[in-house]
Amino acid sequence: MRLSQEFRNRTLFCIAFGLALVAFSGCSDSGSETAGATSETTNGIAVIAFDGAHKPIPQARVTLYQRSGAVPVESPSEDITQFLPSHVSALETATADDSGMVQFETRLDECQNARCYVEGIAGEDSSLMVWTRLKAADSTMNEIELLPSVSLTVRFGAAASDSAVSDVSLMLDATPYWARNEGGEFVFSHVPSGKYTVLMWNEPVADVSLDAGTSVDTLMHIWDLTREFVFEDFDDGDSLNNLAKTYKNYGWYYIASGTATWIKPDSVGGFGGAIVDGARGKHLSLQFDLGDSGYVLLGTHLGLDTGYYDLSALTAIRMKVRGDCDFSFALEHYKDLGDNNFQKSLWHATADTTWKEIVFRPGREKLNASVYQVEWKNIAHEIGFVSIFASSGSYLEIDEIVFEGVEF
Repeated sequence: MRLSQEFRNRTLFCIAFGLALVAFSGCSDSGSETAGATSETTNGIAVIAFDGAHKPIPQARVTLYQRSGAVPVESPSEDITQFLPSHVSALETATADDSGMVQFETRLDECQNARCYVEGIAGEDSSLMVWTRLKAADSTMNEIELLPSVSLTVRFGAAASDSAVSDVSLMLDATPYWARNEGGEFVFSHVPSGKYTVLMWNEPVADVSLDAGTSVDTLMHIWDLTREFVFEDFDDGDSLNNLAKTYKNYGWYYIASGTATWIKPDSVGGFGGAIVDGARGKHLSLQFDLGDSGYVLLGTHLGLDTGYYDLSALTAIRMKVRGDCDFSFALEHYKDLGDNNFQKSLWHATADTTWKEIVFRPGREKLNASVYQVEWKNIAHEIGFVSIFASSGSYLEIDEIVFEGVEF
């Protein structure tokens, strides 16, 4: 999934998944240029619903929508009227027959003068969905393809005390899909895959592209409310995280344990030798050989050995990764318990060979007292180290580590 933040950009994107509609017109000896003319004597619109394997979907619920101009909507937080950039209203809903066919009574010309959309829903808990614009003048196709639906969670990284987002709703522009704020997050449980503009009332927040069958958890910036700290983006190419820049001797370090060895970074080029310049800009590219049994550790101080930072406001750690390994991310207490052991909150993830965003959340950390893994709440106010462990595979690439909910 890729996000592009474009404030004030109201351009709507809707993606079509092989939509096709057949428009039926009255019989004519000379033929008609009206889209989808058939031998049936009706002026309605017909749709055939298929799944990803091109099999008809009986009992699919298909709804025809029409888009209108801006309409008034009452804000749930204030006794005023707001205006949305676009609105859709349902014209008809029908159930597909055994061949996947749905026929609407709405005439084709009603959708030639105004934008119409088709929603298809099937499966338990809306597991298959599609949302696409009706091409009212296109008679070359007659199918809509229902694909696995998407779960979208939107967060703003705002402080818990910020009432400005406590009672608002989010909308996917020119769709019927809404989400309300629940505990600081906005959850669209089931939406069709595609490209959308996310709106908070009448303001575009971001554009989002949703791949079928995915579960998307993303942070979006909203005006001056979003709180986050870019801990490291690697673009400067140095060996210091953004908190340690005032402590020149406390940057990133790397250790190999057991039979493991570092390939990059190495003792010659140092940490800077593992920062490469690619399509994403500068990012960290780690390579290692774990041997029969071993692991590698990449770590950094947050300050002096006797110093620490209060990260108790942290709501998430976000990082973009690519690789072939299992790895762990840890935030560690500043006090040495002996033999270079520190209490830590640790999260585990598996990298993919394509770039993806990993999100670690306080309260979901791994717990194992025997290796000093503890609950976040026990150490959050006194954090002295960041550590990344790799215990399998041969490479791990990292770009942009963000601490959400804190600011310095």
